[in-house]
Amino acid sequence: MTALSTGTETVVKQYVDDLTLALALLDTASVAGLLETLVFALQAGSRVFVAGNGGSSTAAIHIASDLMAASGTLVSAPQAVALTENIARVTAIANDHSYDEIFSRQLVGRARPRDVLLLLSVGGRSANLVRAARVGRELGMTVLAALGNAGGLARLADRPVVFGQGDYGLTEDLHVSLGHMAVRVLRGGAACRYKEIGDPGASLQV
Repeated sequence: MTALSTGTETVVKQYVDDLTLALALLDTASVAGLLETLVFALQAGSRVFVAGNGGSSTAAIHIASDLMAASGTLVSAPQAVALTENIARVTAIANDHSYDEIFSRQLVGRARPRDVLLLLSVGGRSANLVRAARVGRELGMTVLAALGNAGGLARLADRPVVFGQGDYGLTEDLHVSLGHMAVRVLRGGAACRYKEIGDPGASLQV
């Protein structure tokens, strides 16, 4: 047990070091530009659609949920939608058409010019995300991409951000962090801290 504990602690420390380095290498100017585009769209009443595969699919749901909670006080009543949240729709498109179209087909008929498409990917080359980016551009959307590796998505995005050095764990951690940064921007920079029910500001929890 001692040997296992020692080896596990070494792995934990290495992961912490790797994540710390990934944060230190973050291009904060590029991240800020992406977040400003996303937040301005919500403030203007445009919709934000978020998509990703695997772990990034759940990050998409997490981000969309947090954006809706944090933007609830905006007059324009914005919408943030994860294209991965309706599993019946996703599997129907995959079964009836192609897995490569699970996101792009959802955009057609729903997305409007000036809406935003945020794509989350580690590899930066998933066929369904590339197709969604192309369709989004055709529909007049602004395409944002948070990537672990540039790939083809970086060339299709209006604002790409590359972080995590292609490491799945680090990149997916930073995807969720990106959503939390967006929440802070929407809240004017204020941190969102846990409050007990009944405390002033408890309703601001996200």
